Amino acid sequence: LKCPKLDYLNISGNKLEKVNEGWAGHPTLRIVCAVDNKFKSLAMFKAMPKLEELYLASNNISQFNGWEGGLPVLKRLHLRRNKISNFEEELSELPELEYLNLRHNSIDTLEVAFKIFQFPKINDLNMLNNPCDTNCSSFNLLMAEFLIKRSSLVRFCKVRV
Repeated sequence: LKCPKLDYLNISGNKLEKVNEGWAGHPTLRIVCAVDNKFKSLAMFKAMPKLEELYLASNNISQFNGWEGGLPVLKRLHLRRNKISNFEEELSELPELEYLNLRHNSIDTLEVAFKIFQFPKINDLNMLNNPCDTNCSSFNLLMAEFLIKRSSLVRFCKVRV
């Protein structure tokens, strides 16, 4: 794919599992929408220095890694309905990440969920429908747990804080 001015790519609904070995990211993409495919990793989306938004809902992603240094300006990451259950102890940097949607994944505990606060700018987070939300007796208690860890949250699970 050689499109030097391409800044938006939508490959949703194609049941793609992987990309060609020749794919090395794309230098000008700002938005990638790859919803409802069968990707298992974030690795094919690294090496995109201008990528600001990445939508990967309804894939088969189980690891929250693979972008190692390749997404320096990513602001929005949407990973709803995947299979993420854990995070690395030391996550690779996503210095500009503000929005993260992890709804309908397999995150078991709040301790695991809190690892996402390694990203300094997260202020909009969705964690509903993970096993960890059953540890709290109400939505308000769940939100309070997250606000204790990151008081600068602006939205939690679509609720303005």
